[in-house]
Formats: sequence, C-alpha cells, structure tokens
Amino acid sequence: MVNPLDMTLEALQNTQDAIDEIKVRKNITSEKETLQDYDKIIKHLEDSISDMINAVVIFQKYDKAV
Repeated sequence: MVNPLDMTLEALQNTQDAIDEIKVRKNITSEKETLQDYDKIIKHLEDSISDMINAVVIFQKYDKAV
C-alpha cells in the first residue's frame, strides 16, 4: 500500500525540480512573453508547494493513521 505522505513528499520534490528547470529555461530565453509566462508558472508552482507543505504538516499529525 502506498503511503499518501510519501506521495506528497515526492510531489513536492517533483514540483521543486520543475521550478528549478523553468528557472534554467528563463536564463536561456529572451522572449518577453515567454519570460512573463515562466514567472507566472513559477508563482503558481510555488503557491502549490506552500499548500502541499501545509498538507504535510497535517499528515504528520496523524502519521501513524495515514
């Protein structure tokens, strides 16, 4: 059986990896619209990380039960 906390932690890592990759791509593009879209994507992903961290805190409260 898969532990949902482990899945959430993996999602956090994957999301951070995506942010890092987008930041690399930002450094190699000069198209203004693309740069603006990358900034929007990063903002949404960072917001989702914040939400997932809040979920992890709750998961840890019930670590044995989940």
